[in-house]
Order: sequence, then structure tokens, then C-alpha cells
Amino acid sequence: MIKLKESERSRLLSYLLTEPEINMFFIGVIENHCIDSDEVAVYAEENKHRDDWNIVILKYYDNFILYSRDDAFQINEVVEFLKDDIVDSINGKANVIRQIAPFFPHMKVEEKTMLRLENLKETPYELGKVKVRLLTPKDAGMIIDLYAQNIEYESNYQSNREKYIDERRNNLAGEGIAVGLIYKNKLISVAEISADNDMTGLIVGIATHPKYYGRGYATQAISALCSEAFKRGKKHICIFHDNPQVKRLLMNIGFEEKSQYALLH
Repeated sequence: MIKLKESERSRLLSYLLTEPEINMFFIGVIENHCIDSDEVAVYAEENKHRDDWNIVILKYYDNFILYSRDDAFQINEVVEFLKDDIVDSINGKANVIRQIAPFFPHMKVEEKTMLRLENLKETPYELGKVKVRLLTPKDAGMIIDLYAQNIEYESNYQSNREKYIDERRNNLAGEGIAVGLIYKNKLISVAEISADNDMTGLIVGIATHPKYYGRGYATQAISALCSEAFKRGKKHICIFHDNPQVKRLLMNIGFEEKSQYALLH
């Protein structure tokens, strides 16, 4: 396993851009750091038969991201490399993580389906008095309060309200995007994107007030959100989701199932 130098950044990016969506976190980290800094290091297993790598490994503090273009690498060498370090989490393409997971029996594997959007389909709905608008850092409180109304999120968001408000405020003050549907001055639906790298945006939250379920408001919030992200230069919008109802909603506006992503922690 060799450690890559900053001078190999272009070659590394070319390798990762074979599958830009699956590598959005990897790319996002190296866009913001030197690849041989105190916080970040990148390692690679060289292919002895061609001028290429079998696998690249990003170390970001005690978290690791793995990517192999062909899903073919020396498993024992990678496992030995990882076990020589402190490991909080290992994530990456599911085909890669599945191969090393048996060597870390104390860690849990979670897999998620990645869906990708490149071309947004029009979804006309009659919204009546409901208004669609971009949300700002000043709206962070009502965003979190909306999540707290949903069973899926309520325990976390109610008990850690101020923490999540700070996170949303910081995200929206940076490159994050949130779109809300407003009715009678109240937020009734929201969709949010985190700016993970220059090319790809990741949808990190969708919520609708239970009183307004089934009216197409989530679809409109997601559509407006993706439209805004494309205007800002994103090439792809991605989301991890395995709820069949949500997946149908997403596929109706143009999302396609792309691949499986896995986290070992």
C-alpha cells in the first residue's frame, strides 16, 4: 500500500470520477484538503499488470472511505492495513465493503440504495395558497420543528433541538440549499441538500407535516430543490433511501437507482 502525494491529485480525481456519485464523499473531502495533510491521507494498492490502482483508501481522521473501480483488490492487504490503525467507520461502494466486513465482526454493516437524478421531470400540481420559497439560516428553527412533527425523526429532533438548529443554520449559511412550502406563514414541507462536492448534491432531509400528507407537497419541495441545485451548477443530485413509497416518489420525478452504498461502523 503506497501513500499518495498532493502531486497525484489529478490522477486520483480521474480515478474517482469513473463513478462520481458513489465517490461524492471521497471527492468532497479532497476538494477541501490536501491529500497528504494532517487530517487527510490517501493510500492506494498498485496494479502490477497495468498503470492503475486496484483500490484507493481515504483516511479522514479515524474514518475510512474505500473505492475500487473493478471491485478487485488484495483483501488481506487492505484488511491488514486497516487493522493497523484506529477505525471508527469504513464506508464506500457496497461491493467493496462486503468483501472486508467479515474481518470486522465487531462492526455493523448498513447498506443503502443510492438514487441519482440528472434530468428533472416536470410535476405540475395545483398549490393554491401554498407558496414555495428558498429557506435561509433564519428559518433553521422552523425546519427542525417540522422534522420534530414526524415520527421518523421526532425523538432526535425534540431532544437535540438546539444542536440541529445550529447545524441547519451553518449548512444554509454555506453551500447548503433548502426549499420550503409555506401555508399561512407556517412551514408545511421541506427538502434539503448538502453540498458534498462541486458536482454532486446530496439530499439530506425530506419532511412534510402529518396534517398535509398525500397532497404532493413533498414532491413539489424536492422538485424545486433539485431545480435550484441544477441552477447552481450541480450535475447530479443523489439520495440514499430504501423506503418504497419515497423511492416511487423520487423515481416519478426522474431519479434512478444507481448502486448500493455501505457503512461499516
